[in-house]
Order: sequence, then C-alpha cells, then structure tokens
Amino acid sequence: MEKKLRLALYIKMLVGFGVAFTVAYLLQLPYSYTAGVIAVLHLWYSRDTVFKAALTRLLASVVGLGVSALLFFLFNYELYSLFLVVLLTIAALYLLKLEYGATIALVLIGQQWAEQTAWAPLNALFIMLIGTAPALLLNFFTLQKSKLLETQQSALDNELARIFTYFEKDEQYDFAQVEKLISATQKNLQIALENYRVENVIDTYNYITTRINQVTVLKRIVNQLNAQHASPYKAEIMKYLASFQTQIGTIDYASGLKVELEALVNHYRTLPLPATREEFEHRALLFATLADIKIFLDIKISYHEQVTKSL
Repeated sequence: MEKKLRLALYIKMLVGFGVAFTVAYLLQLPYSYTAGVIAVLHLWYSRDTVFKAALTRLLASVVGLGVSALLFFLFNYELYSLFLVVLLTIAALYLLKLEYGATIALVLIGQQWAEQTAWAPLNALFIMLIGTAPALLLNFFTLQKSKLLETQQSALDNELARIFTYFEKDEQYDFAQVEKLISATQKNLQIALENYRVENVIDTYNYITTRINQVTVLKRIVNQLNAQHASPYKAEIMKYLASFQTQIGTIDYASGLKVELEALVNHYRTLPLPATREEFEHRALLFATLADIKIFLDIKISYHEQVTKSL
C-alpha cells in the first residue's frame, strides 16, 4: 500500500471523526462520540466497499432500532426485554442478510438502553446518520496519480525482459516469479482505480493489462518450445526471441519486431519440404509457435493504436 494512500486515509479519519463528533455535540445529542467512531468505521481505501458497507450498516441500524423501539415500548426498559431485543435483532438481520451491520446496530441499541427515554431510538438514528454522512462525502475525494503503479509497470517490463534472456541461455524460466508480480500489480490496480482519478490511472491500467495478456501468450510459447527437441529451426526462433530482451518498454518496439517475424516466416516458407514425418511435425509445431509470437506482438501494437486514437 502506498504511503500517501495511508496518509490520506489517516487524514480522512481525523476529519470524519471531527466533523461527525462536532455536529452531534452541537446538536446536544447523547453519545456524540459514537458519531465520530461511526465515521471512522466507514472510511477505507476502497470506495465501492465503503458505500456497500455503509448502506448495510445503515439498514441494519434502522432494523435494530425499529425492533428495539417497539419492544421497549411494549415491555419497558427491563433486562429481559434487552435480551429479547438483541435476540430478535440478530435474527432479523440474519434473515435479511444484513448481519454485517449487526455491530453498529447493537451499539446503537445499547445507547438507547442506557438513555431510556422516548427519544432514544431517534437520537441513536441521528447519531448513525451524522456519522455516515461525512464519511461518505470524504470517500469521494481522490488523489491525483499513483507513483506505485508506475513503479510496478517498470518492474513488470524488467521482469518480462528478463524472461527473454532465458532464450539466449536456453534455460527454463520459472513463471511463478512474474505471476507473483502480476498478482501484486492487479491488487494495486484495483486500489488505484478506486482511490485515484481514473483519467490519471487508465493509461497505466491499459499498459499493465497489455503486459499481463502478453505474459499469458508468452507462457504458451515457452511451453511449446520446451516440448521441442533441439534443431536449427528452433535455434533461429530462440535467437529471434532473445533479441526481445532489449526491446521491452513503453516505446513501440513490437512493430519492428513484427517485420522481423514476417521475414523469419517467409524464410521458413522457402525451405525444402521436410524429409521425414518427425521433421514435418517438428516444423509444423514451430510454425504454430511463430503464430503465437505474432499474437504476442499484436497485443502490444494494439495497445499503441488505442493510445494514438485517444490523443
């Protein structure tokens, strides 16, 4: 998690608590401190999660306060009625699939029990609303741009370039390394989309998505080549792929590499026909590998075409 995201959340929590507490205090509502706590509880990195959680807690509180208002009215503020309220509230929230909001609902019921007045349910509801409103408003504020995404974009490019060095060494690469990096990048992408201005994130998002798609194709290419025995034909492809290691970056290297690929394909087409069935199958599979390399390059070329159109 980026430090500035954590700092932004810290500031939002302070502001949210301060605003909610102050409003509740000025309105002379009992337990105004709880309004501040509710505001802090609603604040988190993910806007979508926060809004869904806030709605669930709000609905759960309304249900809980409705049940408690009715039962306390019928049975007064007795100890047995409190246990009955808790029992029925939890049951109702479970049936309505609102159990996530049970904690807040029970806290507000506890305040109602402690206050024991006719206005207690309404006061508790006001506390909930006052705590929720500033938190939701603060979650609309987003930061400008994520430096972490740019760093991970560069790290992904570096790891992709490193994969191509294995073609030069004719060694097998462990894709678990790049998959771990992709997993971390995807998590941060989601966080960035929810916390930064989308227009400042979308290009990096598209670039990283392009690389992730390329890695999927590259894995298939590597598996195909590993399954083939050594031959002059395979050696040419390996040499061609090894040249990619210095041509991975934000620049459109793919178009130039595609020209070289077409030349390599044409070279294969001019070769004499295979003399044996084994050689035929070998060359046919290598030809399929060349088709996957084209897909790999086309993914990056398509990205650059989309960037050009958006300018």
